[in-house]
Amino acid sequence: ARVMANRIWQHHFGEGIVRTPNNYGKLGTPPTHPELLDYLAKQFIKSGWSIKAMHRQIMLSAVYQQSSQADAETLKSDPENLLLGHMSRHRLEAEPLRDSLLAVTDRLDPALHGPAVKDLTSTRRTLYLMTIRSDRSNYRILFDAADPTGIVEKRIDSTVAPQALFLLNNVFVNEQAAALARLAMKQAADGDAKDRDARRIQWLYQKLFARLPKDRETQVGFAALNHSGGAEAIEAAWEKYCQVLLCANEFIYID
Repeated sequence: ARVMANRIWQHHFGEGIVRTPNNYGKLGTPPTHPELLDYLAKQFIKSGWSIKAMHRQIMLSAVYQQSSQADAETLKSDPENLLLGHMSRHRLEAEPLRDSLLAVTDRLDPALHGPAVKDLTSTRRTLYLMTIRSDRSNYRILFDAADPTGIVEKRIDSTVAPQALFLLNNVFVNEQAAALARLAMKQAADGDAKDRDARRIQWLYQKLFARLPKDRETQVGFAALNHSGGAEAIEAAWEKYCQVLLCANEFIYID
């Protein structure tokens, strides 16, 4: 029960209460909060070993709902955040990143079960993408998914240029940017062009970032949307603008 509770905790916080999840022996790292680990293990058993109940309990806790913006004193006294004084900022893993791209365009297929799919452009959840162990250049390996050829206790978190190039150039991402642009252009059908654009930009920020844009961000949006051309030029401008927003750190990182 402790092992599983620790794994679920690690999934949400990036690090487990025991930071060596495959090693609970003398050579492993002792838990930073042993009483908390015991409490979660007991709750896990009491819930009938329900993983969903554990997710709910952790995500409704005050420690999970903290901001990643810590004050200077907290960062100085606990630079590794062992005491959980703030949420550690971390990037979406490969699977939720791809699923999020599909979800914001209303294209994610929520169907359960069924065969695996090879095509990255499929709308099925990333869970159902086929794993080919010999393929070392696929999407999931690029975004640090677990190596299928080994035992992986914790995923690495790399930031490399090919990740940005994928988000800028891959057919799958371009399709999602185009789909998001079409959704945005359906919003705010009345009013003059600038008013429509302002409301569409607000809709995009609420859709992607769950907040309204700042004045400066709205002005950047206006500058990116060039209405001097015809319908095709307008649509292309919206696609490029949507792709910029999808590539933003605020969409890819959890704060």
